Amino acid sequence: MKRAVPGIPDKAFERGNVPMTKEEVRSLALAKLRLCRGDVLYDIGAGTGSVTVEAALLGARVYAVERRPEALELLRRNLAKFGVVASSAVPGDGEARVVEGTAPEALRNLEAPHRVFIGGSGGRMEEIIDAITEKLLPEGRVVITAITLETLQRACAALEKANFEQEVVLASFARAEKVREGVTMMKAMNPVFIITGWR
Repeated sequence: MKRAVPGIPDKAFERGNVPMTKEEVRSLALAKLRLCRGDVLYDIGAGTGSVTVEAALLGARVYAVERRPEALELLRRNLAKFGVVASSAVPGDGEARVVEGTAPEALRNLEAPHRVFIGGSGGRMEEIIDAITEKLLPEGRVVITAITLETLQRACAALEKANFEQEVVLASFARAEKVREGVTMMKAMNPVFIITGWR
C-alpha cells in the first residue's frame, strides 16, 4: 500500500552498522523536499534507504546513490522489503533504483532531478552541489542533513556560491524511554541541521 504521509518507524528498516536518517528527521526532510508524485529524486548517500523508501512510497521516482558495500546490501534489502524496487533502469512512479558509485560521478548518466536529498557527501559537498546545479530542473529543491558544524558551513557556502536561496533548521528531538519499572525519561537524539536550497 502506498502511504499518504511519511513516518515509517525506524525499527521497520534493516539497519546493521550503517547510519540512518531517523523517523522524525526523515519526515521533516521529506516535507522540506515538497515531493510531488512522479518527481525524480536523487538520494545521495542513501545508506539504509529509509529516505528512498519513504519517497518512493509517496510516489517519487528515486535514484538511491551509495558507495559503501555494507550500505548497498542493506539498501537493496530494504527496497525489496517495502516493494519499491524498479523493474528497469529508469524507475517508474513509486519505484527506486540503486546507483552504485560515488557522487558526483555516479550522477552523470541519470535523468535530471526535480529534487535532491543529500544525507551523506563523502567529503565532496562542493563538487556534488556543483554537479546537481547543472542538472536540477526549474523550481527544483535540494535538502541536506548535517550533524556537524563543518558540514553545515560547507553546504551553506556551496549553495550560496551556486545562487540558491536557503533555509536552515536545527531539529532536536527526544523520545520517551522506560529506564526501570515505573520510571520513564526523555532521551535526547543528536540534533540535526536541515538545509533547504531552491532557486
